Amino acid sequence: MTLISSNKCSFLELLLRKIKTRFLLVFFMVSLFNVTAQTTSLISDCDDFVAGPNTTWTHVLIATTVDSGVASQAAQTFTINVTSLPVGGANYRVVKTVANGNWFNGNAQALTLGTNTITVSAVSFDRSVKFQFSSGDVEFDALTLNGLNSDCVTSLPPPTTSLINNCNDFVPGPNTTWTHVLVATTIADGAASQAAQTFTINVTSLPVGGANVRVYKTVANGNAFFGNPVALTLCSNSITVPAVTFDRAVKFQFSSGDVEFDLLTLNGDSSVCVSTMPSFSVDVIEACDSYTWIDGNTYTSSNNSATHTLTNSFGCDSIIALDLIVTSSSSSTNVVEACDSFTWIDGNTYTSSNNTATHILTNSSGCDSVIFLDLTITQINSGVYLLNDSTLQAQSVASGTFYQWVDCNNNFYPINGETNAMFTTQNAGYYAVELSYNNCSEISDCFTINNVSDLDDLNRKYAVNLFPIPTSNDLTISLEGLEAIDVVIVNIHGKVLFQKSGLFDQDRISLSSYVSGTYIVKIITPKGNREIRVTKQ
Repeated sequence: MTLISSNKCSFLELLLRKIKTRFLLVFFMVSLFNVTAQTTSLISDCDDFVAGPNTTWTHVLIATTVDSGVASQAAQTFTINVTSLPVGGANYRVVKTVANGNWFNGNAQALTLGTNTITVSAVSFDRSVKFQFSSGDVEFDALTLNGLNSDCVTSLPPPTTSLINNCNDFVPGPNTTWTHVLVATTIADGAASQAAQTFTINVTSLPVGGANVRVYKTVANGNAFFGNPVALTLCSNSITVPAVTFDRAVKFQFSSGDVEFDLLTLNGDSSVCVSTMPSFSVDVIEACDSYTWIDGNTYTSSNNSATHTLTNSFGCDSIIALDLIVTSSSSSTNVVEACDSFTWIDGNTYTSSNNTATHILTNSSGCDSVIFLDLTITQINSGVYLLNDSTLQAQSVASGTFYQWVDCNNNFYPINGETNAMFTTQNAGYYAVELSYNNCSEISDCFTINNVSDLDDLNRKYAVNLFPIPTSNDLTISLEGLEAIDVVIVNIHGKVLFQKSGLFDQDRISLSSYVSGTYIVKIITPKGNREIRVTKQ
C-alpha cells in the first residue's frame, strides 16, 4: 500500500483560502442566483402551466394529449415540492379522457407542503391527461413531469465545503471507531477492482482531537486486511492502494464525520458534495491612449464594465473584470527664433533652422508629452568688402537687413545717416557696420580708411559723371578736364564684371545683360580714382 499524506499549506494560507471561498460564495450566490436564476416559483409565474377552464381550476399542467399517439398511453406522473401554500390551501385533480373519448374528472386532493406526487396509470388507447390546480399562488422549488425537470426553478449548487457526515459519497461505518466509509471498489466490480484505487481529500477543518483514515481491503484468499490508522492533516491528503491480479474490495474508513473538506476525488472522479465556485478577480490597469486587453479588444477610453472568462486550476470559470483608466498623451510645438545657434531641451545644439526634431517628456497624467521643435536660426554674414580707399561694402544684402555704420575710434558711435549697405567717407578713420536681421544683430570687424586726399583733388579740378542713373540699359560717360578714363564695374560682392581702358567723353557702357541691382563703377584716371554707385533697373 502506498500512502501519501501531506500538509501543503500553512495555517495562514488555509485561513485566507477559507475567507476567499466564503467571499466568492456570497458574491456569486447573490449575483448568479438573484440575477440569473430562480430557486422557487409560483404556479402563476411558471410557463409550464396554462390557463384553467374556470375560476375553480385556474391553472393546468398538461401531461399528454391524444395527438401524442402511443406515447399518451404510458403512465403519466408529476411531482411538485411545495414550499408555500396560499391562505386556505390549494387543491389539484386529474382530468383525463377514457376509452370512449369522454372526459373523466378526478376527485380534488389537497396539496401539502413538501413532495406531492400523482401517477396516472398506463392504458391501451390514446388519451389526454391533465393536472388541474385551484390556485396560482402555490410556491414550489421542484417540479417534474414524466421525469423532466421544469425550467421555472433552478436548484442551488453544492456548497464549496462539506462535512463527511453531510456527504452522500460516504456510507455508515462498521462501528463507533470508524464511523464513515468511502467505498472505492467491490468484488462485484470484477476486473475493474484489480486496478489501483486512489482517493484524495483536501481538508479545510478538523474536529477537536483530529481524525484518522485507514484502508480496508480484501486479499487474494478473500480475507479482510485493515491498514494502520493515519492522521488526517489540513490541506491535501491522498492514499493509493496499488493494483493487484485478483478481484477485491477496497474501502477507506474515517474516524469522524466532522472532517470538513473542499475537494474530494475517488479514482479521478470529483465528488458532487462540493463545488468550486467561479473565481473572480479585478485587473486594475492604467494606460496611455489605448490598451489591448486579454479579451483581444483595444480600448481607447476608460472601462470598468468589461469582463473575460478563463479557466481556473479547478476547471471552473475564472472571471476577470477590467478596471481600466485610459489617459491621453499630449503634444505641443516649441517655436523658437535664435541667433547663430540654439541648444534645445534634447541637449543638441542646432546651428541651422529645424522643424523635424522631437523630444518626449512625461505629462501630468504620466503619459508621453511629445514636443516638436520649430526653430528658425538667423545667421548674419558680418563680412565687409573694402572696395577702395574710401568705400566699404557689407557682404550681407538679404532683404530686411538693417545697416548702421559706426566709428570704431569713438566707442562704436553710430555715424549719422549711414544706414546703407555701402559706406563712402572722405574722412580717414576706423569703421565697422552693425547689421540687424530677424531681431539678431552682428557688428563687423573694423576697417581702416587711410587717405582720401586724392579723391578730394579729383572732385575739385575735374568732372567725371555717368548718366542716366538709374538706367535700364546704357550708361553715358561725361568728362570735363580729362581726355580719357579707365573703367572697372564690380557687383556689390566685389566681383569684376567689366573692365576697359581709354574711354572718352560720351562713350557708352552697356548694362543690358546685367540683372537688376546695384553696381559699383570705378573711375581710374592719372589724377586720381573715384567710385560711382549705379542702379540697374
